[in-house]
Order: sequence, then C-alpha cells, then structure tokens
Amino acid sequence: MHRLRAGRVRPAARAVASPANTGRSLLCARHGLSAAASRRSSVQVQAVAATERPLKKVDSQTFDLPKGSKITVTVSLDGSDQIIDLKTDLEAGRLLLHWGVEGGRNYKGGWRLPGGECRPEGTQQYKDRALQTPFRNGSLRIRLDGDEASDIINFVLKDDATNTWYDHLGSNFAVPLRSGKEEAGQAVVKTAERQKLPQALCDTWAWIRWDHAGRPHRSEEQADLEYEAAVAEMSGLLAAGRSLAELQAVADGKLMYSNYRMEVIDPMLGLSALDSIMQVPVQSRAGPDADIPVIIPDSLVAVQAFVMWEQAGKPQGADFGAGARKEIEAKLRQGQTLEEIEWRLKNPGKEYNKQAAAKEQRQKQEQAQAQQQQAQAKVKEAPRAPSPPPAPKVEVGQSMIGGEVKRDPLNLIKKSEAPDLSQDKRSRQEKPLDFLVQQVAVDPATKWRRVYQLGSKSELFAVVKQPQGLEGPTHISLVTDNANQLVLHWGVSKAGSRDWRRAPEDLRPEHTIVLEGGTACETHFQDCQGEEECDVEIAGAKVPLQRLALTLPAGQQDVGGITFVLRSADQTRWYRDANGNFFIPIPTKRGEDLQAADPMSSFRNDLQRTIADNEVNTYHWTLMHRYHKAADIINEVVDGFFEVDTAEAMGDIYVWLRYSASRQLTWQRNYNTQPRILSAAQERLTHTIAKAHSKTTGEAQEWVRLMLSCVGRGGDGQRIRDEILHIMHRNHIPEKKGTWMEEWHQKLHNNTTPDDVPICSAYLAFLEANGDRGAYWRVLSDAGISRQRLESFDRPIVCEPEWFGSGKKDALIREFRNYLGILKAVHSGADLQASAANVGNSLPGGARGYLGYVTSHINSPQILPFLEAAVEARTEISQSLVGNRDLLYLDVALENSIRGAAERGVGSAGFGAAAFMAPLLQNLCLSKGDNEEACYCLKAWTSLPGSVRSGGRPSREEALQAVAVLNRVRRLLSETSDHIVNTIGAFSTALGTAAKCDPWAVEIFAEEVVRGGPAFAVSLVISAIEPTLRQLAELGAWQVISPHEVMGLVEVVEHLSTVQDKVYEEPTVLVVHNVTGEEEIPEGVVGLLTPDAPDVLSHVSVRARNMHVLFATCHDEEPLKQIKDAAGQYLRFKPTAAGAVTWVSPSLQSIDAFTGGILSGESQQGLNQVLNLTIDIPSWCGKWVLPMNEFKDGVVGAKSKNIANLRGKIPDWIRLPAAVTVPFSSFEQALELQENHGVRDQLRGLVQQLKQLPRNVPAPMQLPGAAGNGRSGNGHQPEGPQALLARCRELAMQVQVPGELRQQLAAALKESGIPVPENEQRWSMAIEALRGVWASKYNDRAFYSLRKCGIDADDVRMAVCVMRVVPARYAFVIHTKNPSNNDANEVFCELVKGLGESLVSGMVPGSSIAFAARKDNLEHPETLSYASKSEGMFVRESLIFRSDSNGEDLEGYAGAGLYESITMDETQLVRVDYNDDPITKDPNFRRKVMSDICKVGAAIEAALGSAQDIEGVVDPEGNVYVVQTRPQV
Repeated sequence: MHRLRAGRVRPAARAVASPANTGRSLLCARHGLSAAASRRSSVQVQAVAATERPLKKVDSQTFDLPKGSKITVTVSLDGSDQIIDLKTDLEAGRLLLHWGVEGGRNYKGGWRLPGGECRPEGTQQYKDRALQTPFRNGSLRIRLDGDEASDIINFVLKDDATNTWYDHLGSNFAVPLRSGKEEAGQAVVKTAERQKLPQALCDTWAWIRWDHAGRPHRSEEQADLEYEAAVAEMSGLLAAGRSLAELQAVADGKLMYSNYRMEVIDPMLGLSALDSIMQVPVQSRAGPDADIPVIIPDSLVAVQAFVMWEQAGKPQGADFGAGARKEIEAKLRQGQTLEEIEWRLKNPGKEYNKQAAAKEQRQKQEQAQAQQQQAQAKVKEAPRAPSPPPAPKVEVGQSMIGGEVKRDPLNLIKKSEAPDLSQDKRSRQEKPLDFLVQQVAVDPATKWRRVYQLGSKSELFAVVKQPQGLEGPTHISLVTDNANQLVLHWGVSKAGSRDWRRAPEDLRPEHTIVLEGGTACETHFQDCQGEEECDVEIAGAKVPLQRLALTLPAGQQDVGGITFVLRSADQTRWYRDANGNFFIPIPTKRGEDLQAADPMSSFRNDLQRTIADNEVNTYHWTLMHRYHKAADIINEVVDGFFEVDTAEAMGDIYVWLRYSASRQLTWQRNYNTQPRILSAAQERLTHTIAKAHSKTTGEAQEWVRLMLSCVGRGGDGQRIRDEILHIMHRNHIPEKKGTWMEEWHQKLHNNTTPDDVPICSAYLAFLEANGDRGAYWRVLSDAGISRQRLESFDRPIVCEPEWFGSGKKDALIREFRNYLGILKAVHSGADLQASAANVGNSLPGGARGYLGYVTSHINSPQILPFLEAAVEARTEISQSLVGNRDLLYLDVALENSIRGAAERGVGSAGFGAAAFMAPLLQNLCLSKGDNEEACYCLKAWTSLPGSVRSGGRPSREEALQAVAVLNRVRRLLSETSDHIVNTIGAFSTALGTAAKCDPWAVEIFAEEVVRGGPAFAVSLVISAIEPTLRQLAELGAWQVISPHEVMGLVEVVEHLSTVQDKVYEEPTVLVVHNVTGEEEIPEGVVGLLTPDAPDVLSHVSVRARNMHVLFATCHDEEPLKQIKDAAGQYLRFKPTAAGAVTWVSPSLQSIDAFTGGILSGESQQGLNQVLNLTIDIPSWCGKWVLPMNEFKDGVVGAKSKNIANLRGKIPDWIRLPAAVTVPFSSFEQALELQENHGVRDQLRGLVQQLKQLPRNVPAPMQLPGAAGNGRSGNGHQPEGPQALLARCRELAMQVQVPGELRQQLAAALKESGIPVPENEQRWSMAIEALRGVWASKYNDRAFYSLRKCGIDADDVRMAVCVMRVVPARYAFVIHTKNPSNNDANEVFCELVKGLGESLVSGMVPGSSIAFAARKDNLEHPETLSYASKSEGMFVRESLIFRSDSNGEDLEGYAGAGLYESITMDETQLVRVDYNDDPITKDPNFRRKVMSDICKVGAAIEAALGSAQDIEGVVDPEGNVYVVQTRPQV
C-alpha cells in the first residue's frame, strides 16, 4: 500500500537554473531560450514503499551519457501517485540526482521542490534551488503523491567525488510526467527548440554582434549581457520563423550581418534593451549638447555600413560595421544629430528638413510606445521568470568538444624551414670593423671598447686605451665605416655625471671648432689611410674607413667621460644612441681599473653589454628611449650584426623588456616624453617585434613572441592627453591644483606610462564603491603601485581621489571605462578585450566563435569549456600568426587567460582536473618554439582511456598507462624549465645586478618566467591528479629497485657522477637529484634515494642489488624533502612489504650497534668492503677471429660462449643470431706490432699513473649521456683519474688494426652468413667500432668498479663479439629471478621500442614497460609499469660489436654494462609514441608478446641451469631473438 501524504504542500521555492547549467559551455539555456531549462523551481521527492498493485506505465526515455553510458527514466502511475524510476550504468564515485519538478498545485513557475515526505532517503536540499538525491547501485525511485503530482521532472547528474556535472546537450534533462497533457508537451517542445542552438553558433553570433558594434571596450558584466543579447536575438528570430540554417549562414559570413540586421532583425525585433547596454558613448564635439554622451543604435550603423558597401562595389564577404561606426562618430563631431544622419542615409541626394524629420520621428516613437505597451501586457499575463542565481563556485564544467581533441596533435609540430638567422648571416657576412675589434680585444692596454650600430649596416667602434696605466695619457679612438663624412659633436662630463661641459683645450684635436654660446665642440672625422687597420676589403672591394683620435693628457682627473652625437658633414643626418647621446667612460685614479670596476665586464657578449650600458650609463633614459633602442637591437640581431646565437639574443632582449615591464628598470630618467611620442616608440618596437617573428623560427621565435607581453601596442597616444581634458570639461571638473584629478591629468599630459592603466582601474573601483578610497588603494596595491611610487613621478600624485557625488557617478564610470580602453590600447597589448577589439579582419573565421565565447566568459566558474574555447581559438589563429602583430597580441592574451583559468580551477577540481590536461598540453604545444616532444605528450595523453582524460574512475591498468604518460609530461616540464633558466638565468642576474634592480626580483626572475608560462599550469594538473592515479595503479610513492634495510648518514648531492669515485668513511645514504643509470656507487654508500627514475635493470640498479645497497625512487616531493632536511643526521631506512620505504632517527646506541661499533672507533664491517677479487689474464690464442664452434673458456667471454652453448637446447621458435668473436688479448697483441709501439708505451705510462692515484680523488660532474668520456662540461680535461682515462681512450682509438684481422673477420662473417661491409668506407666504420670497444676498457665506471673490488683494470682482456644487428621492433631484458624481491619463482622483464641500448644505458631517460610472470603461469604476465620514454634508439642494417671481457661475470660481482657495445653505423634517437603502439593499445597483443618473452627466460634458465640476465629483441614479424645471456648476479 502506498503511503498517505502528511501535511500541506510547502510553498514553491524560488526558481533557479541548476549549477550544471549556470555558466556551462553551451549557454543557450542560461540565456533564457527555454522555460523548461531556465525558469524552473526545484521539486521535492520522496522514497516510497513498493506498491502491491501493478503500475501503469506512462512514458520511458533513454538518454546518452559520456563514456558510452546511458540513463533511462521510466514514469508510471500508482493510482494518482506518480512513480519515477531512474537507472544508469554511469561509473561514478558518488552519483547524485540534482532535480526539481514543474507543475502541481499552486505552481507559480520555475523549479518546484516537493515536500519532505516525497524525498527519497539521503536527499539533501541544495540552497533552496534544487534537491540532490544519491543513486543506490545505479538506481533511484521517486514517488510524487497527491498534490505533489507534477507535469515535468527536470534534472542533471553530478559525480560528487570529482565535482563533475552531466547534462543533456548543455541543458537539463526534462521528462513529462503526465500522458497527453498539452502543457507538458509544450514545455518539452520549448526545451527542444532551445536545444536547436549549437554552442558554436551562440559563440559566433556574440562575436559578430560585437564586431558589428565596432568592438567597443566593455566590462566583464557588459560582455555577459552582450552574450545574453546575442542568444536572445537568435531565439527571437527562430520564434519569428527564421530557420537555423539561415542563422548559420550569417555566422559563416555567407550573409553579411550588417545587411541581415537592417533587412531582417530590426524589422522583426527592433532595438532591444540588451542592445543598448553594449553601446559605447560617443562624445559629440560640436553643438549645444557637447557634454552629453550619445548612443549610436546598431540599426543606424547597419544602414551606414550598407551604404559604404554599395559605394565600395559590393565586395563579397566584406563587412563595413567598424568603419560605419567611425563614420557616424565623425558626423556627430561635425554637429549632425543621429536623426539627421539617419534621414540623410535613407534619403540620399535630398535636402534635410528638420521639421519634417522631427514629425516623422515623433510618429515612430508613438508607434514604438504602442508596441511596447502591448508587449508589456503580454509579459504580465505570462509566468514571471525567476531571478538569475548567484554565480556558482568554480567547477570543472562540461566539455564543449566532448572531451576529444579535434585534430592529430602531431600536426601541431612546428617544422623549422629557415636556418638559424645568426648562423646564416655569419656564414656569408663579414663586417669591415671585425679585424680591428678582434685586434683591440687582445690588447692589454685596452680599458674599454664598444661597437655601436649607426644604421644602413654601418658601425662605430669606440676604444679607450691606457698603455701606461692610470699614470699615463688616455687615448680615445673612434673608427667608422659609415658612407657619410661624419662630424663629432661632443663635450665632456665629470665622473658620475652626464651633463655636457666644454672639453678642455688640451683634449681638443687640431681643427676642432668650439660652438659659440654652448658647451659643445665639433671635430671632423678624417679618412683612414696608411695603416694596416685602414686596409679593409670585403668581397674583394676596399671599404673606406674614417677615424678620429682624442688624447687626454696624464694627470687630467676632471674628465669622467666623453658625451657626443654624430652628424653628417652636410647636416642632413644626425646619429644618436637610441635617441640619446653616446657616452664613453674614462678611467681615473678615483676608481679602480675601468674594466674591473665597469659593471659591463660581467656580460658575456656585445649584445648584453650594449643593453646594460644603456640602462646603467645613459643620462637621458625613458621608456621611449628604451623602446627605440630595443627596436634597433632586434633589427641588428636579425641582420646578424651580433656574434650571438639568435635564440640566446632574443632571450636576452626579452629579459630586458620584462625587467622594464615589471618596473624594475627606470621608466623616466632626466627626460619627459609626451604620450604621442611614447606611443610612436611603442608602435615602432611592436612592429619590429612582429617583423622579427616572421624572420625567426623555433626557440628564437618563441622568445620574440613573448616580447609582446612586455610592451603596449602603441597607437593614438595623443588621445590620452586630449581625452582626459575632454572628460574633465564635459563633467565640469575644474583644473584645480592640489586635487587628484588635476595631478593625474598633469602626469598624463607630461609623461604617460603603463602605470596609468591600473590608476584608471583604481579610480573606477573608487567610483563604483561610492567614493571608498579603500577600494582605490586595493586595486593599486594589487597592481604593485604604492603611495611612494605615485609620489615619485616627475609629476607626482600626492592627493587622493575626490568624490563628486552620486549625480556624476554613472557618467564618470562610463567616461572612464571608455578612457581605460584608450589607455589599454596604448599600454596593455596583452589585454584580452583590447587585443580582440584590435585584431580586425585578420582573425580567421574558425576562431570567431571560440573567441566570442572566451570574451563573453572571462572569469567564468566553468573552467573546462573556457579552456577549450581559448585553446581552440589559439589553434585556429596559429596558422596565420607569423608576423601578424595584432594576432600575436591576441595569442599572448589568450595564453594568459588560459593560465589564469587553470590556476583558478585546478585547486577545487580534485581528480576532475584531469579534464584540463588535454587543453593545457595543447596550449603548451602552441607556445613552445621547439614543440615536438610536447605534441607527442599531448598525443600520448589523448590516447588514454576516457575514464582517465575526463577525471572519472580508471581501472588499475588504465591508471598505470596514465602514470607513464604523466612521467613523460613531467620530464618535458623539467626540460622546459631547465632550458629557460639556462638561457636567461645568467643574463637576468647580471643585468638586474648592474641596473640595481630589487634583489628579490633578480633572484626569482627566471623562476617567475617559468611560473608565468604555460608549462606551470600543466604542472598544477599533474600535482592534482598524480596521487589518485598512483593509488589506483597500486604504485604508492616509492619504487624500490634494490630492497635492503640500511642505516647511514644522510647527504644530498646533485649528480651521482660527481661523487662516484669518492670514498665515504662512514656509512652514507645519498639523496641524489640526478641518476642516469650508468654511474658507479661510491664506496661507503649504503643507500641511494632519488626522484629520478632509472630503469630497474640499468647498470646502477644491477650493481646496487649486487652490493646490497638500498636503491629507491620516490615520486612524492614531501618524503624526499623530509629526508633531505635530515642531512648530516643518521637515519635507518627499511623497505616495507607494501613496496614503500620507512625511516626513523635511531638513538646513538642503535647506531653504534647497527654499524658494528663504527661510532666507537671499531672497524667497519660488511659495508661496501673491497672484495679483493682476482681474474685470470688469458693469453692470445693465435687467431684474430673465431667462429662460434671455436668459442672456448679462456678464449672468448661469457656472452659469446653462452650464445654458442644455447644451440640445440632451446625451442626452435627462440632464434639465436650468428656470431664471430675477436678473442681475448687481441688488443694487447695489436699493441705489440711495430706500428703501435708508440701508442703502447704511452698507454703503459698512463696506466702506471692511474695505479699511483689515491682512491678518494673526487670526480668532476659527468653530464647525462657522457658515457664516461672523462671530459668536463666546458671541454677542459679535469684533474684526477678521468683525465688519464680519457687520454687512454684517445690512444686506444689510434691503434692500427692488423690487416690480417680484417681479412679473417671478412672470411668469418661470410662463412657465418653475416653481411660483410660492402666497401672501404664501411670497413673503416667497422674498424672504428672495434677500436671503440677496445677503448672502453678504460671507461670511468669500469675503472672505479674494478678498483673497489681490488681488480687491476689493466688485467682486463677484451674479446669482441660481432653480430648482425637484428631489426628491432622491441628490445627486452629478462631477469629469470625477480631482482625486486629475490623471488626465484618469478620472471621479471623490461621492454622498450627500438634497440636495447635505450633500456640499459642512461642515454634515454624515462621508464620502460615492466612486467613479471610466475613461472607456473607464464601465459598471464602482469604489467607493472608502462613506458614513459620519449625516444627510442634505431639503426640501419648494420653490425654490432659487443664487449665480452674477462672482468664482467665474476663470482659475486656484477660487471654487466661496464664496457661498450657499439654499432658500426651510428644509432639515431627517434621520437616514439608508446600509447599509439599495440604493445599499449592492444591487450591481447601485449599479453602475447610479454608471455613469449617470459617463456624465453624460463627456457634459457632451464637450458643453462641457473638464473640468467638475458637481452633480446622482437623483430617486426614478431620473431624473438636472444642476443646475449649471462648468469644473473
């Protein structure tokens, strides 16, 4: 029996839209297109007992959900009660029904919330707006009884665990509850009508309306209202009978909006209130009403645009909206009224009759009033629409592209077609003054020198010399290759000053003219003749030089510098240094040697010195001077004048401009700049930057683009001066001294700067807060402007703003919003609204809709659709971006908006932030100059299952794949960050220090560039989602590679290679930031902890397990930070059964007990003891090359023997490559040949020196990928064993290989079926590879490892096994006894694409695919991790020469990987995509390959009788080859 209703019906709650709709990507519902979506109250539901009688089915509907899921809603009747059953297969953490109903007794519109007894168990009321009811096992039943029976149920779904909303095509789900009820059917029809409007059409329509209006500056509120107006306009047109296809044709530009507006929209809809909101006031500058802002109706703009279109010959697709608005503005300023303008447009050629026009206007007004009254009457009859709800909290939102990437990410890769500019220029340009510059640079008498660019590719070279030091005379020399005859217009300055003074007589050269009435002198340059430096030829033609010499007598201490400009002798041309004076500093006894005291001495090249010289030494210096100088320098870099890499040069200029933009460099020093002059300088610089963007590629182009973020656009700077005065006059604000407005007016008039943008914003905040000065100061503080800064201006602002009363408030807000747009147009190039307004017709059509959405939803709480729209807008404009200044500004502004949205959204999104990863990675791809790896990372991410990408609930297998992709992305971010710091770090420090910038700004400069870039937003997402993914993948924070309980003293080091030869006297646990996998573990080290991720089977991993050293990778920063904070203390570390690492701080007694009394002075036992192993030294067998049937003990190594011994012992499907071997001691035998005696003797001497070295000589840092080459990063030979070993390798590469060896090798290869090198060139490559293996006897890591074991490295004898390189689709390594847990019943394997060298060496960072299988269940291997490597190693058809020494497989010693295996042809690193490979995508294929590899391990272990370390490959046809095997140690 059903439950009786208790109590009365509660009053209907106020109608609100659901949070899922508010601000969602498809906002048509939000903007009032359907009563079914936006005018509903919430409804209350109640759980009911199961009815005993059969239910009468009314309706059943099924809706699609993401991830292939569905929800079915079935409506039934139980008597008069309505039963609503909902069932879904959507996987979610905690799924909620967010719902309400329409209809029922006393229904007053909107959503209604049913009473408490109708609400199922667990239902919560959501802010009086809706009800939220949890699903139970994917099902939910609602019973509406009696008066609660309703017409429609409206709902959306919410995954409360991830804060993800699910709606129906951007709106609510709406299901009728009554059969045949017309009212319900009509509501659903309205919902369907609303859903006809696609999101892209909504966005594009908003854009073209704004574009038609002339792209006025607008606030965020105005942008939202304009979006509402656009959607409402389309809704009205559809309701009036216009078709959706017709609207789409307008959006696509097939029908001009201006014509469509005039011919269709205005006659049907008229000018709505929302239209007028968006109009920008146009001030009439003539006539009696000059003080009153005038609104230009869109209808009038449309008429004017149509006239202009006809006059232009009716060009197809042209839109004259913006030009029409400007034309009307001009007519208004001439004194015409709007009525007169409209009349003249509609009656061309006729005289304007003011009285007749006024009568016609009155008739129109009366008609409009009548229509308005009729409309109001209809509105009163209709249900009242609810008030819009307050903005919901920030949340993920619904994807506007269905969560899918629209294009192949690899198509975004930027392909550089042009050569590096500076290299290209240097390769074919020699400059006339080069020889002189080089000669002076090495002259010890030179105290100062500088090259200045004079234009037309000519230069001026200035030199200061003091051959006798400060006690003797000072010689100043000026040399130029300028084609004009030049005159030096000059004076002198005191030390520390730039004021002009007349030069003393003893300094003036002969024929110097002293100008009357001033402080300047003029001296003509003379033709350079008769000296070696004057004889210059370029491309066979002699270049005439001019020179001028000044000599300052000894003892003259009053002259601190020479200040000058240049002019042509005919006075037609003047030459300045960035619109300022040139200056040459002179050393005096008052200071130290100039070169040492001069801050310029800390800069690496002439470009950096030129930038810093201008900032430090120029007397008159403002933003205008800086912008002109920057434009000059950019042109010079493009033209190849500076001997600097183009990317580095552009990075330096970006540093300079960024310091300027952040106010760390002066904006005004001893000079005032009028706004029009400053804006002209900005205009010149920004156009120069855009031009440089078109002439650069890759990283250089990336830096050029970023420059625009530091410089305003420029433009009509004069308008800044004029408009502030007009505003004051129109609003009757007096120009009264001692008031804030007048002080700001004077500052603007005298020297406008980018500070004026936040000042105007602060004043607007003051007005909007009804004169609250706290609001004014808050905005200024947020912009970094203090009271002291305001007071430091040349025209200081010391007063606070005045409140002129509420009567002027609205007018001033309108005025200063418009003025803010003027300021931003000049100073704020990267402002989104300003950039969108200025982009003009260069905006690609595909970007319009996306940009319309973005500009209408700035600070939207729905993060995902905003990110997607902004990124798609960037993608659409990227193809038209090169060299287009306006599009570049828009691109930078969009990038900034994306970063801001990500930073707002990630924190509250939780694991739902995974949905942000794809657009943010795509954003990174669009920003990076060298973006190949970023595009591969994007492709890898988009290849992941939807459960990962959307922030759902992935399985363990899916989470494992995601973790591998995150590791690859993290490495990309790390490389990006490191490269930025390495590129700009040194110069930013030097420039900031020289220019006396704030120390904190200098210290964090490079870091802030990284944090302000697109990579930082990606890192935020990784931090938000990685813990959940690792938990779902059952990985934890730690990966234990070698599990051992240890105790030691904690020490932190950067690179393991820097300490690999160090001897630690106490047991030590190293926390190492960088581990390549190739290093040796130092003596005394008992534990290695690292955030790096070397392969489990890398060389260092194998040796750690052999030496019983704890080796673990930690993927969480916090545990490592805690351990690093304990540096200098003893900690005990213990691996847990769950795969983690725990640590405690033991007592002194436990330390003493654990270390065997090490702290009490007793000898250490059991901690990295020297093993004192011995090896037999085999003699040469008398043959240079042996076939496989002659592989014997004492002749060849274990690799060769094991391959030979496997023949006939393993299944036929496991293939063994043919091999021949150069036996032991062949290298030593070759040294005994007459032609090699010199090399032999030198080697013996070096080896003797190595034996005499102490054991604890610290090793210099070895960079990743160095492969033990013994050279430091700067190319100099370091002291210690590495230098001696490097020399040994060089000598080994000089050994003459006997001709007999080549003959025997050719014969053996042919007999074994191995391809023989075809020609002399390839034989030369083969012999070089053989020498390389011999030389690896002297590898650094081999030397350190053997010495620790007491083995003399000179006792090693190197056999070389030669094989054909098997074409490798995959390479693998097998340990038949799992090294992670020492389980002999489990096989552990790792696999990579390409050659195995990328697996076992440290040359390719990242993890491999790891898997394991029980030996009694080899058919079902378990995947432990997926690959995160970015590259694979590949080689053409070739031979490989494998090291096979007598020092690798000793009892109790893991010598694997100490020596080189070298392919005859050079291996190539190739970018790889694991996620698109069957090994990742196809579970059945993966299982088959892994199972086969595990079976190989088990078969070989059974054949050889012990645990094995096996290497092999899988070829493209799926055949499995074993290329080497050795006993596992």
